Amino acid sequence: MMSLYFTNNTSNTIYAAYAYPDSDCHPMNYSKMGWYRIEPGSTREVWSGSVGGTTFYYYAEDHSNRWSGTYRTRLPRSTDHDFHWCWNYSSGSSRRVGMRRLPIDDSIVNFTLEFITSTSKSKPASKKTRTALPSKSAESSIRRIPRRPVRFKKGTPVPVKSKR
Repeated sequence: MMSLYFTNNTSNTIYAAYAYPDSDCHPMNYSKMGWYRIEPGSTREVWSGSVGGTTFYYYAEDHSNRWSGTYRTRLPRSTDHDFHWCWNYSSGSSRRVGMRRLPIDDSIVNFTLEFITSTSKSKPASKKTRTALPSKSAESSIRRIPRRPVRFKKGTPVPVKSKR
């Protein structure tokens, strides 16, 4: 099966969100969804379908770390509720976060992003996996927006409440 997976290789529970190309969202053709609760040592499928040639964006946090980037958007303040919003949408109870860009090579059908807290937990890089270290504490002043997707892959986001 073709999918995008998030793996938690830390000792804390992580809450993750990601964005994927969505032609129904305007003017930014991306949807964002979360909060995926990922227990230590476990893996969650977040996208079912073709991943090759797609650029995703992600953000994750635990009680002491953040895996964030420079692609600014708003996510719900509380990780207690799941959400599925267009990139530009926000609510009164949202907060601004930076997502990291995750481009996936055309030849890949399954991809796993591993959240780690130190390089001692990292594995050799491959085209099918990438490790992500927490962000430095200082917020970057760079603010980016996703580029318009060139093509939209066939696939579907996996609901947060899914038992997959």
